Amino acid sequence: MPEGRGSTRNLVNLSIPVLGMFLATVGHAAAPPTILEFASRPSVEDVSISPDGRYLALIQTQDGRAVAVVSDRQAGKDQIMRPVLSEPEHFRMTWCRWPTNTRLMCGFLGMVHDTFVYAVTRLVAVDADGQNMRVLIQNSGEAQGQFQDRIINWNPGPPDTVLIEADEGLDARELASGVQVFGNVGTHAAPAIFELNVVTGRLTMRQHAREPIRHWITDKRGQARIGWGFVGTTISYYARLDGESTWRRLAKFEIFSRENHFEPVAISEEDPNLAYAFGPSEGRNAIWLIDLRDKDEPKLVFSHPVVDVSDPIFGWDGRFIGAQYDDGYPLMYYADSRVHDLTGAVQKLEPGQFTTLRGLSRDEKICVLRSVSDVDAPKYLVLDTDTHRMSKVGAPYPDRDPATLAPMRAVSYPARDGTRIPAYLSTPRGAPATHLPLIVMPHGGPIARDTWGYFFLREFLVSRGYAVLQMNFRGSSGYGGDWFFAAHQDWGGLTYDDVVDGARWAIQQGITDPHRICIVGWSFGGYLALVGAQRNPDLFRCAVDIAGLSDLGLLIDEGYHWLGAESIKKQIGTDPEKLKRDSPRLHAADFQVPLLMLHGKMDAQAPFDQSDTMDAALKRAGKPHRFVAVPNADHQFSDVKDRATLLREIETFLGEHLPAAPPHAP
Repeated sequence: MPEGRGSTRNLVNLSIPVLGMFLATVGHAAAPPTILEFASRPSVEDVSISPDGRYLALIQTQDGRAVAVVSDRQAGKDQIMRPVLSEPEHFRMTWCRWPTNTRLMCGFLGMVHDTFVYAVTRLVAVDADGQNMRVLIQNSGEAQGQFQDRIINWNPGPPDTVLIEADEGLDARELASGVQVFGNVGTHAAPAIFELNVVTGRLTMRQHAREPIRHWITDKRGQARIGWGFVGTTISYYARLDGESTWRRLAKFEIFSRENHFEPVAISEEDPNLAYAFGPSEGRNAIWLIDLRDKDEPKLVFSHPVVDVSDPIFGWDGRFIGAQYDDGYPLMYYADSRVHDLTGAVQKLEPGQFTTLRGLSRDEKICVLRSVSDVDAPKYLVLDTDTHRMSKVGAPYPDRDPATLAPMRAVSYPARDGTRIPAYLSTPRGAPATHLPLIVMPHGGPIARDTWGYFFLREFLVSRGYAVLQMNFRGSSGYGGDWFFAAHQDWGGLTYDDVVDGARWAIQQGITDPHRICIVGWSFGGYLALVGAQRNPDLFRCAVDIAGLSDLGLLIDEGYHWLGAESIKKQIGTDPEKLKRDSPRLHAADFQVPLLMLHGKMDAQAPFDQSDTMDAALKRAGKPHRFVAVPNADHQFSDVKDRATLLREIETFLGEHLPAAPPHAP
């Protein structure tokens, strides 16, 4: 990534002291990381600052498990990292944040296997000194539900409180009726708003559930102003004006339609009758300020002519700070010039990094910054704006030398119709980018996109001597409506053609040679890997499918477990002939190249049956392949041992079918 992209003004002089307790020494290894090192979690996964700026909380990992640790910044050189909360078995600590100056709250994610696999979240609070730990909401008769860590307002007014959205509890009559309940669901994912006391655990109703609303947005005083939800494939937004008690429909549109509409994300801090919203600008998602009363025309806040705007950032007071966009490398637009200057100054000190604001003290004198690169996992910095001193908080992989890893290069290539397809190319360090064995690695989703940044699987493959090509095929998000809708309901058509064209381009450029390409994909990318193994044995020498999909008709049927079942049909399409044509399981007899499939049995995103039935079809067709069912793995293979299994299987498989010379071999 070019130095200084996104923030160019440098009006702040910073110094960076080394805090020994936080900053580990980088070991300069001569060889790339081992499988276990690539599979391991970063030593620091998240950092947050208390509202008064005194306490710092880190999610640290050791031996594959996470623990929340707290440091008192007022202790100066004598500060220690105090463990306050550990990660229980079968749950993963996903975030921690301070609702008060002395109380830390953390969210946990777990997978449950009932009739099917689904995710649940739980919420735990603890004091900064490790005392008074309390599991919140769980087993409450007032608030229930599958997801219990959804905080929608961190400062609603009353002391020691936050606002959460959760299902209202089932009453005695409903329980006696024998209603089927998944994840302790009360109002079946139509949440109410509760005021939660983070010290006592007391819950107070603020807003009852209201069908079809599935998510609420409040103003800075904690008053519900906007709600959105869906019935079937129709999405509706509702608004309640300041001082009024009635709700009115703000917008109504069909999912996957090209109707112009606004999607509110936050209430303005200056006027509760105004809201920030995503909306179209020249075919791209932009940030707008809209009038909920419909008195004034929407005001464009920021747009980009080529790519969508995403990930808005808001301050403690609710003001809009900025938003992200990605034109090949991640960039930030800052409406707040002070934050722009601060991050720009840090960017100068951290070349090759993309630095964004992660958190602020309430007086905004202490900032937590997050820096990402393509050769290392995110790292965190704490900036004191009074002293202009910045401290590095740990290192994601302290024993790893980033110089042994490979950078990503933004490229593009022509599809068969002449459209330029944005992509990323990674090649082994120290080796010419010519005549290399190539891994074509399409992303998941498909409503997603690849971005510049660290991904353990990409780096693992490049470290073993492979070039890796990742493309944002048509149907990806981030490039506007025309790009997405060009491949809508065409999973095995235009989307796949763009992947094939990328492989052929790499041959034409001399990056690789014919018969030295393997296609590797995860989730939707795994589906494309199966399609490649079925259709193009002339191009792909082998294929690896990780937690992928094999039967689109079966996927639609399995979707009826979920509230969005009709949306799945709308996304994939219902033409029976096309569903059959684009389902690799129904063409098992066509498979001719070596195939490795891996799938976790605790996958709540891509049903395990998709790989299990593919395995059975290949066996019936007499096609040799290897299927690895990983008993406790989730969709991301999050556990270290599961991720190590994944990498070990891939390394062995590629070593047999697409051997590569390690880049550090003599």
